[in-house]
Formats: sequence, structure tokens, C-alpha cells
Amino acid sequence: MAGVKFQVLGYRDFNRKSDGKPMTIVTTLSQCTPADNSRGTFGNKATDFFLPDDQVGTLTTEAIGQEFVPEYSLGSFGRPVLVGYKLQAWK
Repeated sequence: MAGVKFQVLGYRDFNRKSDGKPMTIVTTLSQCTPADNSRGTFGNKATDFFLPDDQVGTLTTEAIGQEFVPEYSLGSFGRPVLVGYKLQAWK
């Protein structure tokens, strides 16, 4: 996702129904990439990020409108896993 910028549209804190575990989902907006365009998707798209367990509930309303910069690490079977994030002014 190099070169893709995500702007925070909103977030929601909730408890998972199955076990009551607290979770946070951040909803972001980004422009479609040339790869998206080649598949017939144009304009903007919304993407949801589940925050890591140790960062659940850390967002405030000041995050809305800022740039969300996800930080990844490799998880099991070589899959990328969100391990953190940064917020910075939207430019």
C-alpha cells in the first residue's frame, strides 16, 4: 500500500458479541489506485482497520480528518498484521 494515503472518516469502539472482547475499528477514505482502476474501480474507497488489542480505545474525535498511517509486521504464515498506527495532519 505504498503511496496510498488514508484519511480518517470515523471510528467505533464496541464489544465483540461472541466473547465481549473490546475492539476498535477505524474507517478511512483513500483514492483508488491504478491497480483498482484496472479492475473497474474508480474514485474513492472506504477501508476499515481493526486496531491491535493494546491500542483499542485510544482514538479520540481529534483523529477524524487526519491521515492514518498503518504500521505492519509479519504474522503467522507470512501475512501482514497491523501492529500500530500514526496520525498526522492531512496534506
